[in-house]
Amino acid sequence: MPVKATRHLVTQALQRLGYALLLPVSILPMAALIFRLGQPDVLDMAILSLTGQAIFSQMPLIYAVAIAFGLSRQELGGQTLAGAVNFLLLSTAFNTLAPNLHAEMICGLLAGLTTAIIYPWVHQQKLPRGLQIAKGEFPSLLISALACLLIAIPLSLLWPPLERGLTLLTSELLTTPFGAFCYGTLNRLLIPLGLHQVLGSVIGLGESNLQALAAAKPLHEGYVAGLYPIIMFGLPGACFAIWLHRQRMQRLPQGGLLLTLALTSALLGITEPIEFLFAFTAPWLFLAHALLTGLSLAVCSGLGIKVGSYFSAGLLDLVLSYQYGERSFWLIPVGILFFVAYTLLFYQLLERAPLSMPSKPIAKEHPRLANVAPSDPQMLAIQYLKVLGGMDNLQAMSVCLTRLSLRVRDISLVDQSRLLGLGCLSWIELNDHQLVLVLGPSASLIEGQIRMLAERQSVPLGLKPNQESASESSW
Repeated sequence: MPVKATRHLVTQALQRLGYALLLPVSILPMAALIFRLGQPDVLDMAILSLTGQAIFSQMPLIYAVAIAFGLSRQELGGQTLAGAVNFLLLSTAFNTLAPNLHAEMICGLLAGLTTAIIYPWVHQQKLPRGLQIAKGEFPSLLISALACLLIAIPLSLLWPPLERGLTLLTSELLTTPFGAFCYGTLNRLLIPLGLHQVLGSVIGLGESNLQALAAAKPLHEGYVAGLYPIIMFGLPGACFAIWLHRQRMQRLPQGGLLLTLALTSALLGITEPIEFLFAFTAPWLFLAHALLTGLSLAVCSGLGIKVGSYFSAGLLDLVLSYQYGERSFWLIPVGILFFVAYTLLFYQLLERAPLSMPSKPIAKEHPRLANVAPSDPQMLAIQYLKVLGGMDNLQAMSVCLTRLSLRVRDISLVDQSRLLGLGCLSWIELNDHQLVLVLGPSASLIEGQIRMLAERQSVPLGLKPNQESASESSW
């Protein structure tokens, strides 16, 4: 297989894994909020604390189920159940062969991956005539379960040194300013590919992070404190710089849009709408953002600031994590400095190479302001379908927090000039068939309305926009 094709296959597989990991990761803030509300200094309700603790304690099982479902190419009803069963088999077998190790999370990851690969493959095989009575999902469940039991043997031999290596990495190397800088920079650079979830999950296998997860405490507290100044202050500073530059260039400043993006980042920690705004159209800005993120992590590491996060380092996460941190207050002055740094640096970079946000000069744009997007969700979905070339042009669709990933038959039928008028924050054309729309908080609502319209018209919509054909293998 050519190197380019192999690289594309591996990248596509990792992207799908990152998407599958997003679901269990997104459960963490809900569990953290429930757990925090039940504490004695808040509502003092043991039932809430125990409920939140239960979710944290079952995260390996949730990972196994989410990966088995998220990586499936076919809608096989038993595959999700198989992921749960196979995790229980693998973790029990491993703990019998190698007790007293922190391997629950790796068992969840491996059980989900094994199920996603083997289950659909067995389901597609033709059984010998004598075994036709066992056809259905039973053979897939049985063989994937046997595979997980077999994996327990090499895993019990390989995991002890791997666990020691991950513990060294997360407790010694990443807690240094240089290690924190490398982690922060790489974490941001992987966001356009959707692989930052894979990096975070691998790093999370360290012993200290697994113990924090078991105790319902924030993860990565030794080296991710620097994300708070970037997400709560730096990216809003970037939005402010873009607004100032557009004012000076006599273009519509789009203040409402930029304010929404800034608040989404600062309050909830959802940064993708801002980052996707310039990740593909202004890579020099994205590179500066990645380096500044690494610098922030290095500074916070050097100052001894230790504040972990459950999901993404926004204000909500800071409120939940503040009591567990060390020198948490210093995040505020450091954040103010990064707000100033982002504003000045981004403004200077925009002066040399302006950001290509779709817009015309103010004088020409005002007559178009009357063409606002419909407020009714169903009408808005219909407008998006028209822009995308109609229902017949849409093949597959998936939603990821603020982004809508689409696969279309003919990209030339998509009227990209009208996307901005419908409230689309930004969009990226990945290839001749794939398109990513950054819609903000309305992404899930629009996706649900389009699927409802597709069901009414009996049009099948796939769940995997990066899937080229149903005949391809699972990976």
